[in-house]
Amino acid sequence: MKPVDKHVAHARRTTATVLKQWSLPEASAEDARLVVSELVSNAIIHGSGDVRLRLRYDDHELRIRVTDDSTAPARRRRASAASLGGRGLHLVACLSLRWGVAGGGRTTYAVIPTLTEAPPCRRTTQSSTDLTC
Repeated sequence: MKPVDKHVAHARRTTATVLKQWSLPEASAEDARLVVSELVSNAIIHGSGDVRLRLRYDDHELRIRVTDDSTAPARRRRASAASLGGRGLHLVACLSLRWGVAGGGRTTYAVIPTLTEAPPCRRTTQSSTDLTC
């Protein structure tokens, strides 16, 4: 197992444990675990220094913040069909109500809904097969 894989798996397990203690709905917890995986992976691969994960839950939203020492902000990329990477922040955007960068580029955050409001990719238009994202 590569070091990045080990750290991401640890972050995902820790997140799962905390969200279970908070009794987060399973659909929101599943989305949160994926978002944590993507943000922590990006911080390890593209950032620098220690990577810190913070979770905050207020009964309406789960806020995920991942911070490293790099001042280069996270940016969405367009991945070609043949690319192995470059889709992580697109997934984060689809699973979150909102996401962004703060702290001079050092922190990337995402907000996951925990009530009935679905994130953009989970909302449907008139046809149940048409996603808005």
